[in-house]
Amino acid sequence: MLHENSDVPVVLPRQDPETRQWMAYVISLDERHAVVVGELLRAFVGTSFARFHGLPAKLDPRDPIDQAVVRFAGHSSIFVIVSPRSAEKSMWNAIRLLQQAVRLRPKRSLHVPTPVGRLLSQFDVAMAAGDNATSASLLEQLSATGGLSATNIAYLRIKRLARLGRNAELLQLAELPDVVTTRPPNPIRDAILAATFTTILAEPLAAGEFETARVRLVEAGALVPALMDGPLEELSAEALTVLAFAALNMPNKSITVLLRERSSLLARVESLAPGLAGRYCHGRPKNPADEAEKAAARLALMPTAPASWIELARAVAADSDIRGVLKDERWRLWSSAADTDEEMASVLGQLDDAAADRVWALVGPFVDADRYLRPAPRSAREFLTNALTHDRFTPADLAGIVALTEIVLRSAPDAATYAHVLDDLTAEASRWAGPDRAPIVLDLIDLLARSGCPDHDARLRAGYMLLRPLSDHGSRLESDQAAFAAQLSTEIGIELPWPTLAEETAASAWSPVPAQELLLYSLDERALDRVAAALATLAPQVNVVTSHDQVGSRQFKQWVRRADVVVMATRCATHAATGFIRSHSRPATVIREADGSGSASLLRAATAALKRADPA
Repeated sequence: MLHENSDVPVVLPRQDPETRQWMAYVISLDERHAVVVGELLRAFVGTSFARFHGLPAKLDPRDPIDQAVVRFAGHSSIFVIVSPRSAEKSMWNAIRLLQQAVRLRPKRSLHVPTPVGRLLSQFDVAMAAGDNATSASLLEQLSATGGLSATNIAYLRIKRLARLGRNAELLQLAELPDVVTTRPPNPIRDAILAATFTTILAEPLAAGEFETARVRLVEAGALVPALMDGPLEELSAEALTVLAFAALNMPNKSITVLLRERSSLLARVESLAPGLAGRYCHGRPKNPADEAEKAAARLALMPTAPASWIELARAVAADSDIRGVLKDERWRLWSSAADTDEEMASVLGQLDDAAADRVWALVGPFVDADRYLRPAPRSAREFLTNALTHDRFTPADLAGIVALTEIVLRSAPDAATYAHVLDDLTAEASRWAGPDRAPIVLDLIDLLARSGCPDHDARLRAGYMLLRPLSDHGSRLESDQAAFAAQLSTEIGIELPWPTLAEETAASAWSPVPAQELLLYSLDERALDRVAAALATLAPQVNVVTSHDQVGSRQFKQWVRRADVVVMATRCATHAATGFIRSHSRPATVIREADGSGSASLLRAATAALKRADPA
């Protein structure tokens, strides 16, 4: 069967010679079927018999057996299942049952292609909502479809690594030299330059050690010259600082002139490297009016394109080409969507089905631009209606639904609006709420529990509709999920049965966890407070520090350097913040990203990190 054309996944057992622990490689003979195989494994094996997160494993290039498996498969979308000894027999039985079910079902194609445009929209939504496991899965799907060029796949990979602050990993990508020669879009150019700043130049420039910075740039900044041509206005302070320093060592007239003429650009450099900015002060124009006049002239020469959220919504309604706006992320420079919330909501509410499908591509940017600041609740409600009307219940779309719901609830809606939103949200809950979506469900319930409640009956109805499927299948929940579900159920006044651990069993689960310093990072302060309180009860030996800083401060740096474990919720986070955490942490520090922005996702990631386990 190993070489026949079959839909049945191949399972190869392997035993660790030291621990005698068995594991299974699960391989789809056709890489296009890997996503479906992952879903089957979650259904048959799930969290009941193994910790499995649904993503292909990263096999060790130095392990000869791992590499033999890769050569056999012919692709890297290979799953690895490892079970606790107590559930090992059940795991193997479940895998055999999976193979038998696939073998006996009627012959059909597993491959139901999803349009590339829809996958890209879901990827953006998952990134903005902070669902990092789903964004990784979608990146694998996009790579396997063949619908995007290798360069565009590299762009997406760079974008994701930058969001997670994995700057060293970003700069080590094998395809990076090819990417910089393509004149990449500004967000990709910015990501590479910002990673260069964080890993190479940040420390010496902050200390005014220009010669050390020059040596480092020569040794490790070979990609920078290819990125010096292009507009500067949309670059971050980190990227601008790299170009400003490079222009001193590799003279570039256009960068020098722009930095001397544009005080707003130089101010960004000054915020990170005052000494470097001082070298550009000589020769700056004396008259600010001249600078404003030149800026206005440059804008007049730019091609007409949407320049605000309401214009972008109208462009989608008219089926105009907005790819350039999304590709270059120009929306990051716009004023808040809250400024035109009512008008934008009106446009979104009048779209036909085709336009409603197109406009879903705006949800990722809309959520990303929110940044937990002034909400645009009417627009968020229209996006929610779009999702629920058009059955957008994929993992990425559900992460977007949680983020949109948070925006609406943060605006303190009146009782009628509150009830309408919750009733709509739960009308189809039976189709997607279940133990395999427990983190999403618990994040939603947590939102209800910690937000204002103008209609208690509406909250009870929504809470029951969301929690009942979890309660009915409580044995499939992880112990921390069941405990949090029971806590939330009590808080909102819903009586449902939940699996319970004896006090001594619960205590023993945490007793092996040593005293540690834990740093929780999120822009959602209320989620941070909730998780810190839960951990104080579960693991009092762990010292929990929370931070919602958007930029690195001296105190934040001290917290990062002291931490044994760092857990980040990356919704709306900038690569400046996540990159700061990774660049200032100790080598032994455990760093994890939560797969979502709510308290349940953050608590789950923290629990797994403190126990040094892989979150399912």
